Amino acid sequence: MDVTQKAREVVASAVGAAAKVLPGSRPGAQPARQTLTVGRPTADVLAAWRDPQVVSRLLGDLGRVEAGAPGRWTFSLTAGGGTSVEAELTDGPDVVEFHRPGEQGPDGALLRVSTRPAPRELGTEVTCEVAPELSAGVGAVPFTLLYRLRALLVTGEIPTLGPQPAAREEER
Repeated sequence: MDVTQKAREVVASAVGAAAKVLPGSRPGAQPARQTLTVGRPTADVLAAWRDPQVVSRLLGDLGRVEAGAPGRWTFSLTAGGGTSVEAELTDGPDVVEFHRPGEQGPDGALLRVSTRPAPRELGTEVTCEVAPELSAGVGAVPFTLLYRLRALLVTGEIPTLGPQPAAREEER
């Protein structure tokens, strides 16, 4: 086993252990929530959340999403030891929710995205709520998802340092 693989396993183990003791990871913990204004119509925002490929891009290094049967998605998360969470997609005119299978209502939501018109016709206010199971107790997950969503919808790409020379892994 090479050093890089061992380091990844150690980090994954540490993240999993931290997820068990962080405030947002205990039973009864509240979902992490963030609101951000996106300069696009509500229909564009909600369409992005209904597309598993887009949601996977938004998750980035946090995990990925795969669509199974109609309305059934699997969130594969890198935090917490690489757990997988099954979810059912439900949506309405101004909301997209991912629930635990068989559960409905706000208490069963793993991921909830609600929208409303932004003041002064500046686009759409988007609120993202992420259950502790998907955020591993890290409150910045909703902000990260919304930041990437806004970048994708406004510019057509998600900012990254990956292909930049400053992000190279080799010694300088």
